[in-house]
Amino acid sequence: MNVLDWLLVLLVLAYALSGYWQGFVTGAFATIGLLLGGLGGIFLAPVLLGSLDPSLAVSLGALFVVILCASLGQALLQYAGARVRERITWQPARALDAIGGALLSALAVLLVAWALGVAISGTRIGSVTSLVRSSAVLAKVNDALPSSAPNALQAFNNVVGTGFFPRYLEPFAPEQIVEVEPGPSELPKSAAIRKVRPSVVKIRGANQCGRGVEGTGFVFAEDRVMTNAHVVAGVDDPEVSIGGGTELARVVLYDRELDIAVLALDTGDVPVLAFDKESGAEDPVAIVGYPQDGPFDVQTGRIRAMQNLRSPDIYGSGTVVREVFSLRGLVRPGNSGGPIITPQGKVAGVVFAASVTDPETGYALTAKQVGDSARRGTAAGTDGSEVDTGDCAA
Repeated sequence: MNVLDWLLVLLVLAYALSGYWQGFVTGAFATIGLLLGGLGGIFLAPVLLGSLDPSLAVSLGALFVVILCASLGQALLQYAGARVRERITWQPARALDAIGGALLSALAVLLVAWALGVAISGTRIGSVTSLVRSSAVLAKVNDALPSSAPNALQAFNNVVGTGFFPRYLEPFAPEQIVEVEPGPSELPKSAAIRKVRPSVVKIRGANQCGRGVEGTGFVFAEDRVMTNAHVVAGVDDPEVSIGGGTELARVVLYDRELDIAVLALDTGDVPVLAFDKESGAEDPVAIVGYPQDGPFDVQTGRIRAMQNLRSPDIYGSGTVVREVFSLRGLVRPGNSGGPIITPQGKVAGVVFAASVTDPETGYALTAKQVGDSARRGTAAGTDGSEVDTGDCAA
């Protein structure tokens, strides 16, 4: 148990004691007010702040809205409950009322803490995020609830989240970061990395939520570009900057679980990049792409470890197990869908997330993991068809 767990234990005991003195009737009213107010705040925060770009200020604002609404709801209904409890005078009923009040208050504070914890687990709020992710108490609450429970919080989570990547871990799974040396400083300037530049493309578009989206992709077969599904989620006509011009692309494969999409377009004589399925822990790689909608960028990196990560899909639903490389290196919004390149100029993986607890850690799907998507994407859409890209993602 960490510091947050002990604080939660003290908070639960304090609420249980308060509930004991208030009684079940007053506690029931207060709990209903707390939960209804909190639920109202969870739905109100996206309405008030959903149009703003993710940032720490927006995250804290969303949390404040929920806490304020929950507190107001609790205060109002607690007052009403106290008036009702005054009418209970039979002593045995008062004793049961007190015990029930303690249990109910403890349960209520755990549920509210869990809801806030789920939201905070996907943010970058310094050491707070790490404490939340490694909380044993919140993990137990999460295990006791239905597996679909976090789905109800998705709209709120999208507002609180400070990043432009989908969640790459379950809410209360501690992040395992393996220490390795930094990547070689000479790698970004090597001839092999310079050679791949024409094959790494920028992807832009407007999604159904009215936001512009951008990311990176790479040519992996003739007339085929691979990227992340969350880059083109809800986008009808993605634009690809390639060969000095811009091409409209068709999405011919869209995998919301793996977070991979394949685009069909005329790639001309742009070289095709080959996959390398032999890379592993401690191997150097270059992280290439167009971070923050900027120019082509190369960062040195090194594979920390190969991991099987359990996480929701790009819409925050269900549970997916992905084979990924954790990376030591700088991964930023806009790197999504970009390749990690070996010193030999091959694709070792596809970037899809950045750590919320460590600025020097990112994640890439392994070349082995995306191999089937590459095969299916190459064969798909040869008749000019395209697939639906669903709703916009987080």
